[in-house]
Amino acid sequence: MKSGRGTFCTGMRLLNLVVAGPVISIWLILHKITPGSFISVMSQQRRLAAILFTDIVDSTAIMQKDEQAALSINKRYVFVLKQSVSTHGGEILNDYGDGCLCAFTSATQAVRCAIEIQKQSQFEPKVPLRIGLHIGEMIFEDGKVLGDGVNVASRIQSIGAANSILFSSEISDKLSNQPEFKCTSIGKFRFKNVNLPVEVFALCNEGFTVPDKRKMEGKLQERKTFRSGMLLTAVILFFGIITFFIYKHYFNRPGFTGTEKSIAVLPFEAISSEKENEYINDGFTIDIIDKLSKLSGLTEVPGWARVRLYKNYKGNIIDIANELGVAAILTGTIQKQGDKVQIVADLTDVNTGKTIWHTNDDRNWGDVLSLQNEVAEKIAGSLSAHLTTADQNDIQKKYTENAEAYNYYLRGRYFWDKRTPVYFDSAEANYQKAIRLDPNYGLAYAGLADLYIFNLRSLTQLESIPIARDYANKALSLDSTLAEALTTIGFIQSVYDYDWKKSKLTLEKAIRLNPDYSYAHIFYGNLLQYTGQNTQGGIDEIKKALDLDPSSASLNWILGRNYYLAGEYDLAEKQLRKTINMNALFPGAKVYLAYVLLARKDFEGAIDLIKQIPQKGMITNTIYGDIILVYTYGLSGNIMQAREELNKILKGSFYKAHYFIACAYIALKEYKLALDELDKSLAGKELFLYLVKVDPIFFSLKNEPRFKELLKKMNLE
Repeated sequence: MKSGRGTFCTGMRLLNLVVAGPVISIWLILHKITPGSFISVMSQQRRLAAILFTDIVDSTAIMQKDEQAALSINKRYVFVLKQSVSTHGGEILNDYGDGCLCAFTSATQAVRCAIEIQKQSQFEPKVPLRIGLHIGEMIFEDGKVLGDGVNVASRIQSIGAANSILFSSEISDKLSNQPEFKCTSIGKFRFKNVNLPVEVFALCNEGFTVPDKRKMEGKLQERKTFRSGMLLTAVILFFGIITFFIYKHYFNRPGFTGTEKSIAVLPFEAISSEKENEYINDGFTIDIIDKLSKLSGLTEVPGWARVRLYKNYKGNIIDIANELGVAAILTGTIQKQGDKVQIVADLTDVNTGKTIWHTNDDRNWGDVLSLQNEVAEKIAGSLSAHLTTADQNDIQKKYTENAEAYNYYLRGRYFWDKRTPVYFDSAEANYQKAIRLDPNYGLAYAGLADLYIFNLRSLTQLESIPIARDYANKALSLDSTLAEALTTIGFIQSVYDYDWKKSKLTLEKAIRLNPDYSYAHIFYGNLLQYTGQNTQGGIDEIKKALDLDPSSASLNWILGRNYYLAGEYDLAEKQLRKTINMNALFPGAKVYLAYVLLARKDFEGAIDLIKQIPQKGMITNTIYGDIILVYTYGLSGNIMQAREELNKILKGSFYKAHYFIACAYIALKEYKLALDELDKSLAGKELFLYLVKVDPIFFSLKNEPRFKELLKKMNLE
């Protein structure tokens, strides 16, 4: 890049000597400029920029009428101006009291800043402000900002009305491919000290004033002749060409060029010194993804489970986007300090590598929910995604208006995602705090329900499931569209009520509402397979869940387990070994791989695996260690060793999983005792019992009347 610019500069120096030299010499003579002053002129600093001028309409009259009101208006104006210019990456160069000169590197950012200034100026005390914009070269000399571009922007501003945004054709050209801006030409004007007529455009988005040309006044040109008019025109045209070349190659940011409107939102990075604020970064990212994934105009938005792999990743974001198969990628940072939060974000077009949208927003924490909506809407607009009325409603939807309740909800979700008993109490406490602040916060109730569908407190299903049901129903009474709560209800209808038909309808509705919610696919896939309705369809649903979260050891294990239950032993072994490679301490993978080996009569291999099962894991070692050892000894014919190990379990004081004890009795061919244990499992509504119809271990009981009666009670016959 340096060599390119150097060549360009060298070429321009030669061009200046050959073409511009004679012109400048004549101009110096005409204007009686000495060589010394010419050197001073040539040493001036110059910069190309999008120039924004503001002015309070009739400020003098307002001051004369009500001095206090004028001071309030001016104070409001200064506050809005500084905040908006800073947010949009601009710079305040000159402050004229009731007006201001600002500069931006991007025309789009300048116009967005103007829009924000005018919108904020409509709140009391209202500021009757007019704004003018132009792209041109600025000259910095002795602390002053001069130049033709500055003059044009100033003149354009002068003919505006309160609440108007006017700009030149140079600005209009940069907005032509951005549908968020609507503008109309109000004609060509000859301004004072500006030789060529300037076509002026007005922003005509809803809420802004378009001045009536017949009533417009300002710094318009009076009839005047210039001795060197033709010469100055040539100079202006010459520098105009240079300006256009520089802007086109170094400053212009094109709009989105992708054919498919797909985007990945990478985890927002924390720049806060408060480490515990990690939950805010994750939560903000998840909620932006959730809003974008529901928009019909976007073809693909990878879920949190996929993008979280790139958390704190320092590689090339274009490479990440290509790995995820998206056309645009959003990156950003969050800093929360006290009740303030700053969001900085960039949306990058993967095809060009250019930034097509940027924000640097400082807000009160209480505005964070509105900020989420604005970010999602700006992203959709930058990708030119068509938004239906339903899309607009989804973007604007807030599950709570209480930012502090949202804060506690994010903490609860953060702790729950760790999926360990240690964090159970922390998750529950934060969800409860959220509900105390907002008793109508449906998502917080749904979070509590999720805590109780699995026994992280060593509760029985009879104890925990009714609690989960109550919380989920409460959530749905507040918001019937919550896919999370519907999924929990669908799960309960399967494993607790054995109402498979109703569960199927509930889970299908949850998937329609949120196709990216992996648990809905898991429970629906299990239902299809375990009832015998559609084994392949069930496995396909698990694969959909795995596509949403490919790095999850739990999901990889579930797919391997379901292959085993379907009798696909080769696929099961491959999948379960993959799970073990991902997480060697995941106990379920080695247990079901042992079952696969036992189905092939590989007793030695199974025993080696069983000895590797951790004594502590996601489920007690009684289920995942001792019981399968009994089953293996019994199946291999070592009945004495099997009975000895089983007696140790039965005499123990810890919780006994009747379903797995039944498996041990099957290996010992004691079918009556196996059926007794299954009846106990049914009475306690044990979770694993819903595998019983498709579990190969119990195929030897298929013709037993008691087994058929068990299936009938579970509505599986």
